[in-house]
Amino acid sequence: MSQLAILRRHLTILRLVQPPFLYPSKAKILERLQDEELDSLSPRTFDRDKRDIEDFYGIRVEYCSRRRGYYLHQPEDEDLSNFRQFFQLLERSERLAFLTNSSDALRTSKYLLLEESPNQQGLQHLPVLWEALRMQRQVSFSYQTFHSPKPKPYQLDPLMLLEYRNRWYLAAWDAVGKRFKTFGLERIQEPRLTAVPVREDRRAEFLVLKQDALGVYIGPDHEVADVVLRVDQIMSPYVRTVPIHHSQTVVAEDETGITVALRIIVCKELEAAILGFGEHVEVLEPVELRERIRERVQQMVSQYRE
Repeated sequence: MSQLAILRRHLTILRLVQPPFLYPSKAKILERLQDEELDSLSPRTFDRDKRDIEDFYGIRVEYCSRRRGYYLHQPEDEDLSNFRQFFQLLERSERLAFLTNSSDALRTSKYLLLEESPNQQGLQHLPVLWEALRMQRQVSFSYQTFHSPKPKPYQLDPLMLLEYRNRWYLAAWDAVGKRFKTFGLERIQEPRLTAVPVREDRRAEFLVLKQDALGVYIGPDHEVADVVLRVDQIMSPYVRTVPIHHSQTVVAEDETGITVALRIIVCKELEAAILGFGEHVEVLEPVELRERIRERVQQMVSQYRE
């Protein structure tokens, strides 16, 4: 059986047993595998799949005798979001395997137009950063921002790796500055794994703050605001289908467009997102953000005056 077929089998099983639990029977799971034209449909093969899922991914699929079906076992201290992130990574692997496992993979490229990623620098640092995260030890490195003349040394508690707009970042806790920081991997220099253990796991705290943020920014002036935007009829379908932020809700609607409300940190990333919609989006609240966008629009207009 090919690696792609094994991956598809595992994903199909995990989709059936993940929350919200429906407790499918073994017969139901085998039926779904057959519907997706995945071969080897014996109960013995399913038992092997369960063992492989636990061995490969550390995830247990267990049987509930009361509900007479299978479910994803979650330890009490395990965050469901961890599984969602893992599942998203597994689905990406499936898509990539689908394109690269074909016997005619080279010819497949004729029908693809992938986004080029010239800025994927710094990925060579992933192994040492992952080791620091896995072993819960501090990492040291030098870091040079785009606006600083020389790099600055850091030794920090690593929290997690982030991906945003085709760039990778390290989120970390700076005990000296007593704040969360994010570092673009392409600007990290000479990362080293230290022997110093992480002082305190602040990942859960970071994730709570990250929910209110757009992009990777979480600064010391972290303040969540109620933002109200007016979106015209042309852009409304796009904003509906791809929300600006997960907190987005539609609070009003008419023939000219929609009004949406966000509960979010007001930061540069949010301003950039709003400006990216051009004349199709207007800031109604808060006044400070509306004024800031107005000033930036005026600056742009002045650059195009003859």
